Amino acid sequence: MSLKLMQVPLFRIKNLQDISIKAGLIILLLFQYLFWNRTEDIRPNLGIVPNVPNQLAVRALSFGDSEFYFRSRAFRIQNSGDTFGRFSPLKNYDYKKLYRWFTVLDSINSKSNFLPSLAAYYYSQTQNPKDTIYIIKYLEEHADKNPSEKWWWYYQAMYIANHVYEDKDLALKLAHKLKDSSGPDAPIWTKQMVAIVHKKWGENCEALAIISDILEDYEQEEGDKKIEDKDLNFMKYFIQQRIRNLEEENFDYTKCFEKQE
Repeated sequence: MSLKLMQVPLFRIKNLQDISIKAGLIILLLFQYLFWNRTEDIRPNLGIVPNVPNQLAVRALSFGDSEFYFRSRAFRIQNSGDTFGRFSPLKNYDYKKLYRWFTVLDSINSKSNFLPSLAAYYYSQTQNPKDTIYIIKYLEEHADKNPSEKWWWYYQAMYIANHVYEDKDLALKLAHKLKDSSGPDAPIWTKQMVAIVHKKWGENCEALAIISDILEDYEQEEGDKKIEDKDLNFMKYFIQQRIRNLEEENFDYTKCFEKQE
């Protein structure tokens, strides 16, 4: 009898402990729900493009290893906006900030093609075509540092200006830079881009005269300049098409060559 009497309060105490634990869990869950309900719409302001440091800060943050700083920051710019489980559309990026990052990092390493590649092939795909002016400006400035070796970026800037930003004068300026900076060993199409820009804007007369001059220059060379059949055929076809278009407009295409003279 004494053993049974001792077991009764222990059983009751155990039940009370279980009830207290369960009640505590319910209260915690209730507080958790109330907290979530009040804060579910609050989002931290993570930003997309980080703030751009000045040159003094760059020297301080690089700790004497500017190349490591260049690579780490370039990697950060590549992945900006796609951190903490989020994916940001390019239209939400601050392209003025991106341009400043590109120029700051170019001042550390202007030989690398990583940043111009990132600008031309990725950031130029923004849903806001007007933002591409910063990409065009950066690519032109990057190529200006070493035109004979960096002429490819003139072409990329010209393409974006012509087809995305849709500024004929800017595209022509870049096409002329491409023509003048690409050496004799560069592909012949680098000399033809001025005509391609004119053609895109319906200026068949100017395009005809330019391609005709290029073809004539190559035909007058005696063995120094070789031209492949495919390039020769393209220019002849291009000339024929421009003449046909001008004739359909009842325009005397011979006047195109008078303009050149």
